Amino acid sequence: MKKNNFPLVLSMSLLVISLAAWVYQIQGGLIVTNMRNPFNWGLYIATFAFFVGIAAGGLIVSSSVYLFNLEPLKPFTRIASLTAFASTLGAMLIILPDLGRVDRMFQLFLHPNFSSPLVWDVVVLSTYLVITFLSVYYQLLPDWKPQSKEKAQKAARRVAYVGLPVAVLIHTVTALIFATQGSRHWWNTALLPPDFIAMAVASGTALVMVVMLLTMGKEGLVAHSGAFKILGSIIAGALVVHFFFLAVDLIIHGWWGGPAAEGLFAQLFGRYGALYAVELILLAVVMAYFVTGRKAGSYTGLLLSSLLLFAGVFIHRMMLMFPAFNDIPLHFINTGTGAGWSYPVALGHFQPGMDVFVSFWPYVPSPVEWAVTLLPFGMVGLVIALALRFFRFLPERQVRGASVSSTGYKASVSR
Repeated sequence: MKKNNFPLVLSMSLLVISLAAWVYQIQGGLIVTNMRNPFNWGLYIATFAFFVGIAAGGLIVSSSVYLFNLEPLKPFTRIASLTAFASTLGAMLIILPDLGRVDRMFQLFLHPNFSSPLVWDVVVLSTYLVITFLSVYYQLLPDWKPQSKEKAQKAARRVAYVGLPVAVLIHTVTALIFATQGSRHWWNTALLPPDFIAMAVASGTALVMVVMLLTMGKEGLVAHSGAFKILGSIIAGALVVHFFFLAVDLIIHGWWGGPAAEGLFAQLFGRYGALYAVELILLAVVMAYFVTGRKAGSYTGLLLSSLLLFAGVFIHRMMLMFPAFNDIPLHFINTGTGAGWSYPVALGHFQPGMDVFVSFWPYVPSPVEWAVTLLPFGMVGLVIALALRFFRFLPERQVRGASVSSTGYKASVSR
């Protein structure tokens, strides 16, 4: 089978573009981004949350095969673990440009503040990277040492037992970084961690589906229709749970009302109403596609639905930022009239003729931010492309009486 170099070339191109933009950012400082004091988290953190979710979802799929005996999904466990490992690398990588002074990162390890969720996120991410690597390693070990197959399977099962709770924990800790910010009404809810996990399961499962579809083609969809049905059911269930949490959260905010809820709803359905509508429509369409029995639909339908899901989840991560940062939590209330207004905050960037104090910051990522954000996409693509090229991650399939491995080489011929 002729090797397809396009994924490898595309991934390396994304890496070159993003690294060049990152070097430019390091030279100029974070001022080249459109983040400022009122909006200190933006595209980088949204992308981080996006890849953490995919990473968690990938290992949840892989571990569930061992823990719940999902036999049809066993041929997909290697890909699920691989996507989890690659996405973890991508998530850890995109954090570095957001730090600004990467050279001071060692201070985090020398003087950790264990009362901060950020430190625990570093601990959990590092642990998760090791677990996903071990999951991939033990599943590939029988290919290198056939005599160690039984031992490797036992080790992979042990990793699965540890991996599933850690996969849940990694996204829980990430969600708690947001949810523990009491002054941000959009984040400060106990529903945020379980909702993060639901979105992680949906997006992580979708990435496994996309990789399998692109590498095996329509033949793979037919040969493993049962597995794709299970993946579709997982996506459908996760999205149903997400919309349930979403409805409950909005009802609670709307029920209690008050200035905080009014400000939040003005952001959600007013200033960012169009973007929020796109997010809800995309995810609702994907949920309807899988819930209505299209779990093992056409090749194009499954691929397109997964891509729409990625777009919806990415917008969902961006919408974590906009309502939270553009609703300034400092208010002054006139006790006589009940009227109030937001205290202005320092913009952090002075230009002649522009007020240095603002009560709202219309953040839009700069071209530099978009270019740097290609970094994790390139890394994830490169890791997956190289792994598929040099190792057997795909299941064997039957073609005209010959057993053909995932790399396309003939294993045996029936006579």
